[in-house]
Amino acid sequence: MKLTKLKIDKYRGVAPGTELTFGPARTLVLGRNGTGRTTLLELISIILCSDFSGLVEEEFSLEYELAFPGMEIHVRAQNQRNSVTPKPEVPVAAALIPLRTPGAMTSLEPLIEATLRLGAPEARIVVRGDSTGLYCEVDGQSAYARSMHWSVLDRSVWTLIFMVAQYIDPAMKERLKELLHRTFLLAPSRFDETLGMFEHIGTIKYAMEMQGDEVFPLGLMALPTWMPAWLRAQVERQPPKSTLEVTHDAIAQSFLARFTSLAGFASGRFRVEVLEKRTYENGGRLGFGQFSFRFTRPDGTELTQAQLGYGQKRLLSFLYYLDVNEDFAIADELANGLHPRWVEACIRELGARQAFLTSQNPLLFEHIAFGSAEALRASLILCGTELRDGRERLIWSKPTSEAAAKLFEAHRTQTKPLGELLQAHGMW
Repeated sequence: MKLTKLKIDKYRGVAPGTELTFGPARTLVLGRNGTGRTTLLELISIILCSDFSGLVEEEFSLEYELAFPGMEIHVRAQNQRNSVTPKPEVPVAAALIPLRTPGAMTSLEPLIEATLRLGAPEARIVVRGDSTGLYCEVDGQSAYARSMHWSVLDRSVWTLIFMVAQYIDPAMKERLKELLHRTFLLAPSRFDETLGMFEHIGTIKYAMEMQGDEVFPLGLMALPTWMPAWLRAQVERQPPKSTLEVTHDAIAQSFLARFTSLAGFASGRFRVEVLEKRTYENGGRLGFGQFSFRFTRPDGTELTQAQLGYGQKRLLSFLYYLDVNEDFAIADELANGLHPRWVEACIRELGARQAFLTSQNPLLFEHIAFGSAEALRASLILCGTELRDGRERLIWSKPTSEAAAKLFEAHRTQTKPLGELLQAHGMW
């Protein structure tokens, strides 16, 4: 899946009418401090998760488009006062259980509308949720409607699509299966500029519940994609111990294997504590957490995760982050604290992911190449500020085609690093 377009009509201090397009690989978010680079990365994280629960009390109006194999998705999400958008008739039905206790009345009216355009054969699904209920139509015909007593912003777009998918034509539901599988695995939070991600790893909790013959994972989004199957294999092979452990050489190309190699350790271990045991077979539950690491130097001495250096912690947590997020990476000051060779390795490890990156360190730009002026333009977002209507607004834009062509020509013919050229051309 790729994010292709974003339009902002209202969001914090961003200039209304801001429109951005994104390339399929690397997007460099450039600008001085205070121009909203981190704000943009956090917004991209929100829309890729399509979870607006953190904005329930804020006014906003956004539109964005995602490309998925065989499908395009257009999402309109807003929370505005005195909305004049017409609402479809929603038949009264048994209300769903409220997510939160109704509090003070708010003048904000939430709306989420997702339009899915499927190809071969062509079909169009519209899922709409607002303050009155949830509504779905397929190819212009009503397919499902239900009233709700909770804010539609309490659920992600993917959850709303999953809810209506249970009630639409089975063949159409089957076409949505891969989309729902991929999107429920998405958790592309911002990889921050300090040690926030490293500290977060130690707080992650995960559980598996047995219902009949099915095993249901809880908290899947916080784990490397290979880990749920590994945990299940461990507990089904024998009665679960209080501690489970995986070594760096047990799973090829895992974050643990890559970090152990890049950091120059002889070996590494990843430990998971079993926190909860309730007869797993025939209706039980197992809970896991308190993730920790140990590494062995070539001379045999051991290091705990607390004894790692700042850069080592950053590298370990970024590789873990990539194992969790197979489609996207959103990284703030990725080069912060990393050796130049590790910066190069991190860019290489991004692989085919769509990545959104900021950096004040020119090391990052030394390892990013462009094949054409258009590719370069598609990969840059320039952040600045401007006084409009008596207010300072965040201005996010693409460079002009002319500016991109000049920069690309200089990049192609000169020996200067890209970071230096960006600065010379007023883009960084």
